[in-house]
Amino acid sequence: MTTAHRYWVCSPDGRVAYGFEREQVAVAVALEYGVGAAVVDTLAQAYMPMLQIVERCDGELRLVLEPVGGWDTGRFGLDRDLIEAIKKGRVEIVHAFLAKGASSNAADDRGGRALHWAAARGEAGVVELLLNHGADIAALDPSGRSALAVAEARGKKDAADLLRSRGAR
Repeated sequence: MTTAHRYWVCSPDGRVAYGFEREQVAVAVALEYGVGAAVVDTLAQAYMPMLQIVERCDGELRLVLEPVGGWDTGRFGLDRDLIEAIKKGRVEIVHAFLAKGASSNAADDRGGRALHWAAARGEAGVVELLLNHGADIAALDPSGRSALAVAEARGKKDAADLLRSRGAR
């Protein structure tokens, strides 16, 4: 299932993401959630900010832009957007694209799977999120390697330990 919402609010605990059409509504919801909530613009264009995090500044809650820019977001499909989000290394952005309808088993043009990309980057939070959304832990990349083998080859201990704890071989 895919949804057309542009702005996604991720709760501070990472458990939920809600979509909204209007940025003002997403901002209000994020501020209501409080410190650590995020607003992700899933249609941000190249070099435009796509992530804001709620922080406390001078005693007030404010959204602070994070130094993460979009790409040709929305032009080539949700699965490609998910792979690009994983490359950005921010769990909030990955969560937004999963909530929007991307497959946790998405693959790039060469067959590199989302879980393999996250394992290669060593992003344990992203690995866990993908697994929680049904990523196939036993899937192999085009070279015949598991996500665990990729994490180990790159020296990404946290990601490798998480994959092992979830039954990867």
